[in-house]
Amino acid sequence: MFEMVFNSENLPTADRFACWHEMTCRSLIPTRAQVDDAANFRAATRLWGSGAMQVSAETVESSLHVERTPKLIRQSDPEQYLLGVIRNGMYGFSQLGREAKIGAGDMLLFDSSQPFHVWYQGGGHHMFWLPKSWLPLPESRVAPLLARRLAGQYGIGGLLSHCLSEITTQPARYRAAEITRLLDIALDLLTTILAHELDALGALPPDNHRRALLTRVHVYIQQHLSDPDLSPSTIAATHHISLRHLQQLFAANDTTPAAWIRRQRLERCRHALADPAQRQLPIHAIAARWGFTDHAHFSRLFRTTYGESPRDYRSTVVRETTNPPRE
Repeated sequence: MFEMVFNSENLPTADRFACWHEMTCRSLIPTRAQVDDAANFRAATRLWGSGAMQVSAETVESSLHVERTPKLIRQSDPEQYLLGVIRNGMYGFSQLGREAKIGAGDMLLFDSSQPFHVWYQGGGHHMFWLPKSWLPLPESRVAPLLARRLAGQYGIGGLLSHCLSEITTQPARYRAAEITRLLDIALDLLTTILAHELDALGALPPDNHRRALLTRVHVYIQQHLSDPDLSPSTIAATHHISLRHLQQLFAANDTTPAAWIRRQRLERCRHALADPAQRQLPIHAIAARWGFTDHAHFSRLFRTTYGESPRDYRSTVVRETTNPPRE
């Protein structure tokens, strides 16, 4: 678990905007930024991270334009989805030819791998950063939901907003492992929201109904990965479909239910092994937490998938974290 804090009040007036922009490019993603009145620029940013997921809270008291260009994407792309949750102020956003205006309580998803432009006249927001590969939805399915207003005041959206707010406003209440769990919950809630939005995009033709069903299955699996009894047969029964139908859904994406479950569990384990907050947790305990009951079997699967044993992977991450390469 790591934390980064920036406050422009601690800097000379003339340096505030440049230092803020440098910090965001270094700690978040490279962008091009323009402020209307640099002399009066004020910003405060806090960033928390656990493994590959991060959450930030930011307040900016100046009119600002931020742009991510194709050139910047070619130079550096973390391949992340970013979910913005607006606390106050009005924001404008454009990506993939769509433009949205959002205010307090609204949410919006965007993609670090696609150019975007955001503008606002001061405001406050939370941001949730996650690897695109962790969202159990193909990028082609997520694309129609980018740069669209998502409700964050009620229902599951309200739960997600509250979850992110708890991390950013009350971090002292939680141990590092608990914040890691909250980030996992945030991922599950976001997946559920997007699945619901996809299912509600009007009258769906048969192929889209199939995709919507697969999305619901993906969400269910993500929410039950820790259950060692999770199996294709229980998934099929829960969704009132035959096992054959379930297998056909996954076959359309060149995989099987069992293989998809296995890969998602391995990804969660790999994330935990890389997390400093879980460094004292035995490897077999991490494997068991994500549904692997046979440690030897887990180790073989991990080596086959990632090219090294879980122990070697954790050791490599520890070395890179404690002794980062010098530039």
